[in-house]
Amino acid sequence: MEVCGLGTIAMDVLMQVDMLPQKDGFCMVENTSYQPGGSGSNVIVQLARLGAECGYIAALSKDRYGLDILNNLKEEGVDTSCMEVFEKGVTLHTDIVIDQNGDKFIMLNMGDTFEKLEFDDMKKLYVEKAKVFYTDLCPGKTAMKAVTAARNRGIETVFNMQVGLATMNGLGVSKEELLACIREVDVFAPCRQGLFDLTGTENLDECCGYLRNYTDAVLLFTLGSGGSAAYDRDGTKYEVPCKKVNVIDTTGAGDSYMGGFIYSYCIKGKDLLSSMGFATACAAHTCSGLGARFSPDLEMVGQYL
Repeated sequence: MEVCGLGTIAMDVLMQVDMLPQKDGFCMVENTSYQPGGSGSNVIVQLARLGAECGYIAALSKDRYGLDILNNLKEEGVDTSCMEVFEKGVTLHTDIVIDQNGDKFIMLNMGDTFEKLEFDDMKKLYVEKAKVFYTDLCPGKTAMKAVTAARNRGIETVFNMQVGLATMNGLGVSKEELLACIREVDVFAPCRQGLFDLTGTENLDECCGYLRNYTDAVLLFTLGSGGSAAYDRDGTKYEVPCKKVNVIDTTGAGDSYMGGFIYSYCIKGKDLLSSMGFATACAAHTCSGLGARFSPDLEMVGQYL
């Protein structure tokens, strides 16, 4: 197995509307569709579509959402032998409202199975089979155990912090635990809100200086329309602009970016700048369609490159 992932998994309920409502306002729903999602599993699916051999660890229930998610992962070629599937409960799902410009807001229903995932001996052995371990550190305590297991085995480890500190706190992970965790990873890729929460600044050079007190990992920052930036272990900074496309929906663009980056940098051994360019092409494709799983295969990426 080339990549083992452990993290979020969900069903995305996509509602296309004429405009995002203001406070006390309303909007017209023009279309509703259902797509398996969750940031962590989106990254793994992107990797699988690029040709990587992948497995995933998460918890679902046998409700409509959970069974559809599980079947979809199998269809994508992702190994699900370490997934936990509970007989009863509610699978994590999101309601995503998207306007005609691709802007959105997301409502999260945690359900009651997601945080039941435990890191037992079977999952530890599963993680240790991988070349690369990927996580968004959700659920927190379980994922931190997996990070340590991967690190102890010498497995390249990627931590993509997809939410802000307040959400991580709500999931039972403190700032101190996050900073301790990033000591153990090879690539740390926080979202903008998470980065600001950890460092107290939006200046990337200052962010890098702060984080270097805790980790020597490659630091990777996705900046939306501002492209992406990265700092390698010796402090060299790299920047790649985003590709201009006709944006339909930005949902999942960061997930496709991470999948593309891991494929190029961790699996294929390409240099940091080339891998950022490859990842940017993956994200551009995702922005040109609807939903987080509108992610490309290798041939599609080649068209952007």
